[in-house]
Amino acid sequence: MNRTTRFYLALHATQALALAAAMGLHLAPIPAHWTPLAQRPVWTVWALVCMWLLLSAAAVALQPLTLWRAALRAAGALLLALGLAGPALGTSLAGSMLAGLCACALGCLGLGAAIAPARIQAPRHPGNAQRSAAPAAGLALASLWQRVAGWPHWPFAVVAALAIESFRLAHIVGTGQARPSGMAGLLTAFFLALPAATLRHWWAGWAAALWLLAAAAYAGLACKAGLPQWSMAAALCLWQPGWALLQRFRKAPPAAVLQPHHEAQNKDG
Repeated sequence: MNRTTRFYLALHATQALALAAAMGLHLAPIPAHWTPLAQRPVWTVWALVCMWLLLSAAAVALQPLTLWRAALRAAGALLLALGLAGPALGTSLAGSMLAGLCACALGCLGLGAAIAPARIQAPRHPGNAQRSAAPAAGLALASLWQRVAGWPHWPFAVVAALAIESFRLAHIVGTGQARPSGMAGLLTAFFLALPAATLRHWWAGWAAALWLLAAAAYAGLACKAGLPQWSMAAALCLWQPGWALLQRFRKAPPAAVLQPHHEAQNKDG
């Protein structure tokens, strides 16, 4: 596993911890004169994002299993601390927040304790492609297209493009309907597209469902805001499960090869 893949893995593993830290900034009453996070200057959001990126970069040195266990346990401990801080400070709805945060903390701690190495590293199947000594120009072009279209990091590149464009519309150039649609697009990229890109090797069905949900969300934003960027985003999200399905059909054995085998089984029976 190269450093780029380790960084993407660390980015996803520490996401729960970063979200818990953001929630802590929302709920923290100290100092009392601070405004809510959504109403603070843009540099505070950048600071939170930079902290998440630095935390992910520092976690690259860890082994994948150790990384997931440490990140989930840290997120659970932080959620539990936030839940216990409510009754200690006498805040409103302290009991409900304590119950909800404790449930989330127990879920993170349980996942950190029960996670297995099989859920960390996807199984790798050796390829059986045969290369000719002097391929023709058409075969070389087709091989180049296969390598470009089958680049394993395309899903993460799509997520990065969606997040950057959403952030640009939400915080830099967005006005009117574009600004809230950019914020919704940023949430969709992080909570739907990023898990879909990460889980595609382990749970292909769930990853395809997340891509379809992300495409539906961006299509809704395209209808509401009327921006062509969201139509392109929906098309990119639909392309991911479509390409995976096409690759699965191409790797499946043809029916002409399977038919004699079935006929032989019927004769034996």
